[in-house]
Amino acid sequence: MSQGSLVAVLSLVAFVAIALLAGVWATQPSDRRRWRTGIAAFGLAVWMGGTAGLALSGRLAVFDQIPPPAAFLFVALTAGTIVLAFSPAGRRLAHDIPLAILVGVQGFRVPLEVLLHRLHVEGVLPVQVTYAGWNFDIATGLLALALAAWLRRSRVARGWVIAWNVLGLVLVLSVVATAVLSLPTPFQQFTSAPRTAAIVTDVPLIWLPSILVQAAILGHLLVFRRIASRPPTERTVQTA
Repeated sequence: MSQGSLVAVLSLVAFVAIALLAGVWATQPSDRRRWRTGIAAFGLAVWMGGTAGLALSGRLAVFDQIPPPAAFLFVALTAGTIVLAFSPAGRRLAHDIPLAILVGVQGFRVPLEVLLHRLHVEGVLPVQVTYAGWNFDIATGLLALALAAWLRRSRVARGWVIAWNVLGLVLVLSVVATAVLSLPTPFQQFTSAPRTAAIVTDVPLIWLPSILVQAAILGHLLVFRRIASRPPTERTVQTA
């Protein structure tokens, strides 16, 4: 991986981390803001440090075991993401952050997809996990930016937000499925070189599935929670 790609990975991870902590800060009462944001920062550091430690230990590099350890890790992280989304903290994030921001922050998937393609060009990732192959998630990011701009200007029919949210969640999960089917396991379906093992064995690439993918899933769940909080008879949504 080139130095430029390394900086890009770290920059995207930093953006997502800062965005999450900024959301926690903005949605807390003033007398509890500092220590609750500190707790969130500590939890995020443990999440990142733990996944990095597992990658460096080599425990995730076992692929002849069914299911492989990396699968357990992803399921556990996704379960944690779901718990967070539907926790009291998730409720505050979903209800108190303007909808335009909840949607617009998913624009980070545009530079992410450009980065994945660059990693393919550098021989780090196979073509099928990029937009030159079977990864169409860049559409989610582009549509997120357009929808966020629309939400900032006026009311938007709930159906448009729901449609974008469903599409984005389906696309990110399809990318995960493609990556899993590209791992060197007995269930491997994509054999293009190089294999995707690097995303679970190398640092900072481990943070692609453990931080960036989880952030995308969390964002969609928060939007679903926000939309579900509106009365069924309300056909339009506002940014706040």
